[in-house]
Amino acid sequence: MAINFNQVGFTYQLGTPFATESLFDVNFEIPTGKFTAIIGHTGSGKSTAAQLIDGLVIPTLGKIELEEITLLPTTVAKATNKVRQHVGMVFQFPEAQLFEQTVLRDVMFGPKNFGKSDAEAKAVAQAALRTVGMNDIFDERSPFDLSGGQMRRVAIAGVLAMEPEILILDEPTAGLDPKGQAELMTLFANLQKEREMTVILITHQMEYVAQYAEHVIVFEAGTVVKTGTPSEVFADAEWLHAKQLDVPMAKQFADLLADKGVSVHDILDLDSLADQLAEQLKGAAHV
Repeated sequence: MAINFNQVGFTYQLGTPFATESLFDVNFEIPTGKFTAIIGHTGSGKSTAAQLIDGLVIPTLGKIELEEITLLPTTVAKATNKVRQHVGMVFQFPEAQLFEQTVLRDVMFGPKNFGKSDAEAKAVAQAALRTVGMNDIFDERSPFDLSGGQMRRVAIAGVLAMEPEILILDEPTAGLDPKGQAELMTLFANLQKEREMTVILITHQMEYVAQYAEHVIVFEAGTVVKTGTPSEVFADAEWLHAKQLDVPMAKQFADLLADKGVSVHDILDLDSLADQLAEQLKGAAHV
């Protein structure tokens, strides 16, 4: 399911003295079945764009197309229910949304709300829990007796149980230790590949963009200022710094090596850097 933004604008509290323009003249396309990252400094409009994709808010200008679904300023809120049958969203600290008495019942809630029988909801909920690494010993436990990392996995399972075609991740690793972050990002990457899902990652962590994204959209001050592959977006370190964005660590190191006369190319992650340096060392050893 491709996503197209065409001259989209959004103003909070439109028509009131407190109206605040969040987005203006936003144009981009998110390709189907790819891993897209949306980046930009705090307040640039990233999360508002995600809420528009999920139908949580309606554009005040322009239009958003998700295959056969079109969202316009005239779209009524009830019509966005159709959007959420295709789009799942993992918010920051999604464990705050847990509320049922048991893990299994919590994950079953979404599928049942969209019309699945108890048996169907149980089947998809159990499959989602196993996907995120929660085995059946947790099914009848209270979600509030779990560790923070386990609670987050249950919350993510609740989104996956809806079987979305598009998965939006809004800073999904916030608050986790490095091991937990790496485990979740590996999970999302595997889901995208295995299910050919459209995954949209909103993040401030450029290492994840470099490692996982195939397509990048850069926001600044409420609009899109650049799109492209990670290599294209990270090519100009000065431009990124001007936009208050970091450069992936491996790219910074590769640039320093280049300044010292060591030639490495298209480096965005540490594995690629290590591979190229190893090849050069092998070549030097045979001279």
